[in-house]
Amino acid sequence: MSEKIDFDWNCKNRARQRKGCGMVAAHTVNLEKLRGQPLIVGAGIAGVLVALHMNDAPCILIAGREPQVTDTGADSLFSLLKETGSPAERAARTLRAGKGLARLDVVQCIMGRMDQALTGLAQFDFIRTHGWPDTESALYAILFGILAKRKNVTIIPATALRQLVLVEGHVRGAVLATGDRIGILDTNVVIMAGSGACGLFGDDLGSSHGTGACMAIAARAGATLCDMEFVRFDPFALSIETTGKTSFAVPPLLWEESVSLLNESGHRLDGTGKDSDGLARLVQQNKDTGHSVFLDLSKQFSGQSVVAGDHLDRFLKQCGNVGLDPRKEALPVKAAAAFHIGGIMADIAGRTSIAGLWACGECASTGLHGASALPGNALLEMIVCSEMVAESVLNESKNMQIDVSMITPDLSVPNGAEGMLRPFVKMALGPVREGASLRQALFRVSRLASCDDAALVAQMMMISACQREESRGAHFRSDFTAEASVAHHTELCEKSLAAMVRSIAYNVHDLNTMDLQTH
Repeated sequence: MSEKIDFDWNCKNRARQRKGCGMVAAHTVNLEKLRGQPLIVGAGIAGVLVALHMNDAPCILIAGREPQVTDTGADSLFSLLKETGSPAERAARTLRAGKGLARLDVVQCIMGRMDQALTGLAQFDFIRTHGWPDTESALYAILFGILAKRKNVTIIPATALRQLVLVEGHVRGAVLATGDRIGILDTNVVIMAGSGACGLFGDDLGSSHGTGACMAIAARAGATLCDMEFVRFDPFALSIETTGKTSFAVPPLLWEESVSLLNESGHRLDGTGKDSDGLARLVQQNKDTGHSVFLDLSKQFSGQSVVAGDHLDRFLKQCGNVGLDPRKEALPVKAAAAFHIGGIMADIAGRTSIAGLWACGECASTGLHGASALPGNALLEMIVCSEMVAESVLNESKNMQIDVSMITPDLSVPNGAEGMLRPFVKMALGPVREGASLRQALFRVSRLASCDDAALVAQMMMISACQREESRGAHFRSDFTAEASVAHHTELCEKSLAAMVRSIAYNVHDLNTMDLQTH
């Protein structure tokens, strides 16, 4: 049987600090008593929604860090999801943005279930009474507050998944850690619902972005990962490093119809006809050549009446908090990592290449987005797919238990090298990429990939970016600017990474100038 290890957390203070959202009261969790219950890893919107859709079935939700959602813009959620055309129109835009890599069946299914999923969420008492919240953080607070009252869900904060235990290719256990304490949970079902790896860039939008822990642990267990090179960059994050404030982005509603960009000399930059990915590259290219970039929104605010609580009012308050006023001055902007498109390869119901392992949310790659991600589609994917994941788990999970408590876990090291990795990630994996920089960064990152989860994720992203010798969607290679005639996905398994690094090394002409030591 599993070793009886008590995990004690006092959450009362954190619950008081979190607006509109409570957590379970201080208690002691005994893993033996939770034996056999599905484990949901990640307490963001995706994880909370999966747990809510488990109905009355017992399940466990763990959060490695303070569960939180940071808004990356001030658009109304309802307008973002609902007032942007019919499901068919949204599906067509998604397929165009996907540049041949968005899966038609997945796009049609998610868009076809959009109205049903939104109606289902709207049935919660708070939303039915007060209407849709305006921001993702407000939605999260409501959903988490509802979940915290569910008796069937055990919420364990400040806990991380460190390893999956597989027996004959099926998930049979999960190694959990809090601080320096380790426990093994016997379970046949693990649902990865964590973030992507935008946190590796260091200037990502929102402190809730992680470094891909769920993806790394799945990869070490043998799961296939897909399209790891694709990251959506918001073109207009506020460049406010000197203020010490968390960055936020200018909502697309304020710039998608007309973009006015300036450099520090007042020279206008031509963003005509560029989509979000193209604008991100334009901003980054100017930054790389030593220029500052400013977004002029004066025309958008000219003659506009600001209503208290609307998206304009919220944005003005955000800007005011960092000493800026877009009505009077152009805003300093930069491109910032906003959403990791690639991840653990999963079908629309979250099933992965490993039996007993599901994936949902940003850490999953279902094929919805393809080569780019439209605003709102990431949230829509979580809302629709979370229900399908829970349904799949309830229908397919078996009750057979195997005692794995005697297994000695070979733990990975989570985020130990994060600070060392960021310069290489920012150099090689930004909106504009180039082969030599990718290879140099890859060889240095690969030294740490065997013993550090963040390094493994960075390595997979760099290998995929090296392999994609074309420019498509959010992935732009300055040395391969054309889009290939045939769209293809990149798929990786951890056991083949070392050979891939060696193969890439053999293609480098000037080997003497690079340190190619890898593990």
